[in-house]
Amino acid sequence: MENSMKMHLKWLMISIVGACLLTGCDKPAPRPTPDKITVQLKWFHQAQFAGFYLAQENGFYADENLEINFLEGGKNVDTIKAIVSGRADFAVAAPEDILIKQSRKAPIKAIAAVYRRSAVVFLAKADSGIERPFDFVGKTVAIEGLTIGIRDFRIQFDALERKLKLDQTHIKRVAFDPGHKTFQNGAVDITPSFITGGLISMKHAGYKLNVIWPGDYGIHFYSDTLVASERIIANKPEVVIRFLRATLKGWHEAMGDTEAAVAATLKYARIKDASLQKAMMEAQLPLVHTGEDHIGWMKKKQWREMIQILGEQNIISEPLPDVSKVYTMRFLEIVYGGSDK
Repeated sequence: MENSMKMHLKWLMISIVGACLLTGCDKPAPRPTPDKITVQLKWFHQAQFAGFYLAQENGFYADENLEINFLEGGKNVDTIKAIVSGRADFAVAAPEDILIKQSRKAPIKAIAAVYRRSAVVFLAKADSGIERPFDFVGKTVAIEGLTIGIRDFRIQFDALERKLKLDQTHIKRVAFDPGHKTFQNGAVDITPSFITGGLISMKHAGYKLNVIWPGDYGIHFYSDTLVASERIIANKPEVVIRFLRATLKGWHEAMGDTEAAVAATLKYARIKDASLQKAMMEAQLPLVHTGEDHIGWMKKKQWREMIQILGEQNIISEPLPDVSKVYTMRFLEIVYGGSDK
């Protein structure tokens, strides 16, 4: 009996050794070194980028074996230059900046539209009688002297004028005041704003406002757009896929759990005001999750319209950028399985 037991144990050990030789019982292969990725943001850390923060804090980037570094944007930061120069791998940029740089042969492509609706609105006081663009005639608009980061105010204002055939000679244009003081004291009738910025601060200050959306009158622009260099698209497409998959997962989480999005934002934001970050988060919900397609999804028609508007305003010159070279759906289609629903 004892000999039989010893023989059984002997054959058991032989079997285990044999299995190890076949399958490898040594330690699992170490995980590859994470790819280090730098993302250039469009502005300072705030809820505007909550989806990126959630992707980082929830480990979505780590799950894709990515190590992420965020670079803050700001008034004088050229986000496109950051990726063309190699300082960043991906950037959040305005579509007009992408198109302008594309027209100058910058080797870049848009890979997803985070804000599928523009955050640009025009504001008038509720008791002003100004409720639509046709009411701009005979009024004063703060639309001059715009810097690069807010030139979309002027682009969309001029597009409204052209599309609706407003009488430009009877609209007084004055300098834009970032603090909106001239609007508040009545020197200006109409001011542009972002619904994620100035509109929030003025509502918090107690102002009753009429909000006029260019999109309601056929001016459709994307806003925060993810852009990559053609270099990383050609040489590291698998990194683009992994980055985009993790980022979109972060934005899906942010849309479904604003409290978690705000909590993640506060770990990065300069302004540690939860109520402000929450208001910004809620304001951008309809910009990111429009209910039409997947988050991040892009359409040729909308890119064509933006190209046409910039061409009409001589912001980009002939020949206009080839729309097929401006953006790519390749990675969105892989992440979402090829559909737009």
